[in-house]
Amino acid sequence: MKPLQEKKKKAKKNKFFLKILLVKTRYIRVAGFFMLKVPKQNKMEHISKKVIIVEDNLILSVMYENMMKQMVFKTVGEVQDGISAVKLIRKYAPDVVIMDVMLEGEMDGISAAHQVREFTDVPILFITGNSDDQTVERAKRVSNSKFLVKPISESKLKDAVNKLVGD
Repeated sequence: MKPLQEKKKKAKKNKFFLKILLVKTRYIRVAGFFMLKVPKQNKMEHISKKVIIVEDNLILSVMYENMMKQMVFKTVGEVQDGISAVKLIRKYAPDVVIMDVMLEGEMDGISAAHQVREFTDVPILFITGNSDDQTVERAKRVSNSKFLVKPISESKLKDAVNKLVGD
């Protein structure tokens, strides 16, 4: 075999092993040097807390989901009525629940929260446009809960959730 063909064959063989090395290890080749790969920091990989959003207004539901995502919460469910909320909370055991007071269907958010209290003490954050005295008093009777009046800011939501969850 000629020396040039031998070099090409050896280079091809080395390139093949280099590819295997790069695939099977955490190293990359940059400008002829091997460097340790830095894994991408995916925020979603570090999410350890779950939230369920109970809101009959789709726009607000998406807004709350985005705010909670910024706080590194994973939304495990979004529902618009109290009966579905109770079932979902029982199924997923979230770390916090964001609950509107006025919901679709016969059961409002406060009644749903009382049913939830029969099996868990999950923190519940009531967010509503109804700030009349009767609604506020009913919500205060739900243990481990907080009450916010719409419209809310991201900072108000963050403060309320952190107080409830204890972060």
